Amino acid sequence: MFTEDQVQAYLERIGFEGDVRVCKETLDELVFCHQKSVPFETYDVHVFGQAPALDEDSVFQKIVERRRGGYCFELNKGFELLLKGLGFDARPVLSRAVRGRDGRMPINHRGMVVSLDGVDYSLDVGFGGPMPAGALALVDGLEQDIRGELYTPRNIDGMWWAVDRVTRSTHDFFDDGVPMRKQTELELCLAKVEDLDFGPLNTAFSQPGTLFRDFIVCNLRLDNGHYALKDYVLTVREDGQKSVIEFANDEELKAGLLQYFGMAV
Repeated sequence: MFTEDQVQAYLERIGFEGDVRVCKETLDELVFCHQKSVPFETYDVHVFGQAPALDEDSVFQKIVERRRGGYCFELNKGFELLLKGLGFDARPVLSRAVRGRDGRMPINHRGMVVSLDGVDYSLDVGFGGPMPAGALALVDGLEQDIRGELYTPRNIDGMWWAVDRVTRSTHDFFDDGVPMRKQTELELCLAKVEDLDFGPLNTAFSQPGTLFRDFIVCNLRLDNGHYALKDYVLTVREDGQKSVIEFANDEELKAGLLQYFGMAV
């Protein structure tokens, strides 16, 4: 578990201000602050070709001290340790990214659940795509408006849950000109798992032939939009407007990573 000094440093890293109370309002603010401050990013996995270290010290050093991001196995672990340090009942869960696909995906994601006042909440700061900007109560069929986005959890078979989102998106991110529809973004399982269960998944999804190894992917939420990068192409969605920036070479890319994602690489 993080020390008190590490917890405070982490809160400063994500720009969280004010008193911390063990309540849903604090959870919502922590999730939103984290999604706006710490990017989902696969730069090191792609460039150096190796799985990131997942021990507590390495996760803290990368996210807080180096002010970098990571992917789900790093980000959701770091956030879980932060929440535990603040007194929340947080634990990891096995998940699979769906993102509207028709076919079944293998388990490929580290999610998180917080139990609070008799309710389980799904939280995610490491999805690399559209997920709630707050805590989602796992109440079957309950549509929830989270900062203007509509999500509905759906119980599949007791242990497994789906997270559905109302979207105009044709792929992962918001676009105009297509009808509103509901699609499944994520599935998660409430069965108890251990931290060590994610080591093999971390290794598997950093191998050649995977999205995270083959491409540089970065995503960061804004107050009113998001940044999304794949290799040398950055998509900016802000105040309902979309623009695309293409970086010509590695130097431009590194400058863009620093400017838009706060990443010094």
